Amino acid sequence: MQKILLVIYILVGINLYGANKAKCEELFRSAIHNFYLENSCKFDKHVSTAIRKVFEEQDCTRLFTDDDMKRLNNEVLGDSYQKMSKIGRDEFCKSNKVKYDELGKRYLQNGH
Repeated sequence: MQKILLVIYILVGINLYGANKAKCEELFRSAIHNFYLENSCKFDKHVSTAIRKVFEEQDCTRLFTDDDMKRLNNEVLGDSYQKMSKIGRDEFCKSNKVKYDELGKRYLQNGH
C-alpha cells in the first residue's frame, strides 16, 4: 500500500511540475513576443514587463536553465520576425494590437 501511495504522490508531483512548467513557458513566450511588439510596433503599455513580473512571482525561473530560456527567446523572436517579414510591419502590428491591449487590461489593470 505504501508503494502505491508513493507512486501516486510521484505521479501527481510530476503532473503538477509539468503543468507549472507549461504555464511558465507560456508566460515566458508571451513576455518575449510582447517585448517584440513593444519594440517593433511601438506599443507602449509595457505588457512584457508585467508578464515577466508574473513569471518571476510564480518562481518560474527555477524551472528553466539559461539555455532553455535562450532557446525559447530565440524561437519566439525568430517566429515573430518571420511573421512580420511575411505580412509587413503595418499588418503585423495591426493584427496583434487587439490581443496586446487585452493582455494589457489583464496584467496591468486587473492583476493576473
